[in-house]
Amino acid sequence: MKRAWVALLPLLLAAQPASAQFALDPAETESTGLDATASESEAWQLAQSGNHIRARELAETIRKKNAGSFVAHLVIGYVDHYAEADSPRALFHLEQALWLFERRYGLTPTPAQPWRWHATLLKELANVHGTLEHYSARLAFIARFNALYEPDMVADRAWTLMKLGRYKEARLAANLGAALSERPSQRAIGLNALCAIEFEAGNDGASYQACKHAIDDARAGGLELSAVDLTNFAEASRSLFKLDEAERVSLEATEADLSWYGNPWMELSELYTREGRFAEAFSALKRVAGYRALRPPHVRDADRNETRRAIAAFLLVVGRAEAALGYTSRALVLPDRRSHNSRDAAQDNIVVALLDRSAKQVLAEERLEEARTLPWYRRPRLWAEALYLRLSAWSSSALVQRLLRDETRLAGIFRIGTSASAILPPWLAGELVEVLGAGIVNEALARSRSRDKRPGADAYYDAFGAEVALHMGDNQRALALAQRAATGLASGELLLRARTLLLSAEAARRSGQTALATQRYEEVFEADPGVFRRLGLSLPVRLEVQGSAVAARVAALLGGSPRLDEGDTGLVLHIEADRSSGSACLVGADRSAIACGRAVAEATDDGDALAARIVRDFHTKAFAPRIDMTQSDINSLDGTNLVKDDALQTLFGHSTP
Repeated sequence: MKRAWVALLPLLLAAQPASAQFALDPAETESTGLDATASESEAWQLAQSGNHIRARELAETIRKKNAGSFVAHLVIGYVDHYAEADSPRALFHLEQALWLFERRYGLTPTPAQPWRWHATLLKELANVHGTLEHYSARLAFIARFNALYEPDMVADRAWTLMKLGRYKEARLAANLGAALSERPSQRAIGLNALCAIEFEAGNDGASYQACKHAIDDARAGGLELSAVDLTNFAEASRSLFKLDEAERVSLEATEADLSWYGNPWMELSELYTREGRFAEAFSALKRVAGYRALRPPHVRDADRNETRRAIAAFLLVVGRAEAALGYTSRALVLPDRRSHNSRDAAQDNIVVALLDRSAKQVLAEERLEEARTLPWYRRPRLWAEALYLRLSAWSSSALVQRLLRDETRLAGIFRIGTSASAILPPWLAGELVEVLGAGIVNEALARSRSRDKRPGADAYYDAFGAEVALHMGDNQRALALAQRAATGLASGELLLRARTLLLSAEAARRSGQTALATQRYEEVFEADPGVFRRLGLSLPVRLEVQGSAVAARVAALLGGSPRLDEGDTGLVLHIEADRSSGSACLVGADRSAIACGRAVAEATDDGDALAARIVRDFHTKAFAPRIDMTQSDINSLDGTNLVKDDALQTLFGHSTP
């Protein structure tokens, strides 16, 4: 008997059988309804057992002998989907199989016919259409299945309805599935769908409770938790700024059953980067590719761009802007499919474009710093490179501007951690002030803040507001907002806190409060020295020079650095050098060294060469966090050089020699 909720479906067959046939019940062992030749049955068994190449070879042989074999097309489509991740070709063969079946047996096969093949085809077609983001088509095939067969696919509809923005219907389907206590898989799907539905609907508190309920229910029922269950809960925790809980749950996810979607190591790397825990972020990133390699082929690259985004963000904040550009440039032109992910696809593009823009701006700053260490006749090339990088950054800015023309998306982008801004790192949000303009961002912040009632959210709006005020020239307001934000931000928000401290330092300096500015600048170095380059700001310094003409040359080179503003106020920059060695050290209020650049003369060095190497080392050491990382390490992060003995096991059905 069909339930009342079936009326919500977009398509039902006009003709239905008198009673639905029970399909694919795990408790059922008989093979009625799967009539086929011996070779067809063997091909299907091979495909389902993971022997995909042998299954395809046998299916192709069958198809050549019998063009009307719907089983052969089903097997080929199955292999195309699950082994080769070629969803369009899978769709072609599955549609051929369905057409061949229904041409022979009709649209409503009887119990005397091989109806189980028909049920399987409807399910597989629903799955492939879902992968291809054909959501209406997926619902239609689920409707056909439910009209003909039992048990109904109930909760399976919830995610698809959510992707179509039909939250009320999605919530109903999820609740109906969650109520099926006699069907644990449907209950789990329903409860987890509710977690995503409430998140996407903007009900952050309800989403957190739904995600927690899904976890608690699984544990109470003795079910194994999957990584995707836990990472969903971790995301809900982040939306309420519960960063410690998000870390704990994500770590648990690394030990849970592997999920097709979601990578807890990537989630952890982004969280650790946000918290300035760079060594741990790097360690987590190195495990991302190995985790992905354990998935079936058809989902192995489902989050390829998400991985690139996480890598690029990490490389940017640890001072490897050029390496970061290698990842952002690919991510901008090779987007992921979003069928498995609930969020707006434009969010990914916005974040990648902002990372790309920031990496180009930082690299331009590095080129100008490098130019200070070269003879005058070699500097124009680096100046030209810096200019080109800044011009190139405009294209990324233009993409962000285009994507944020939608007022709803613009207002939502600053609601950190919510569905409207789920993946925008808080420390990157301030870039939008330069990209969009302070006035536009100011208006967007006001709209977003008025609707955001989450405890702890005010500190984030204060941080973004401080950046707006500084750009508008309202230094006193910028200072007040930045100081308020710094005390209210979640304890783990180290990168955003460092950015806010730098804004307060700059506002204090422009307001003539030099002592406060110097104190704040020193605090920035303790948190995130790389933020100077990302914001393109200079550090006020007072030079102390001791030694020979080499020391004077170091002072002259550093005095014109884009990272430094020489004057009578600021941190002390102590320079000491002779013909054999030298150093340039930033000194704190207690005369302890904050950062030092050092060099020892080589046999071929003259005074200018030694001075240049001291300056170069100072720029490297002072304005980026220190982390031991080789270029080989960087190249390995996306898994392109991953070697896995059984990488083709899912295709061949055995480990390759």
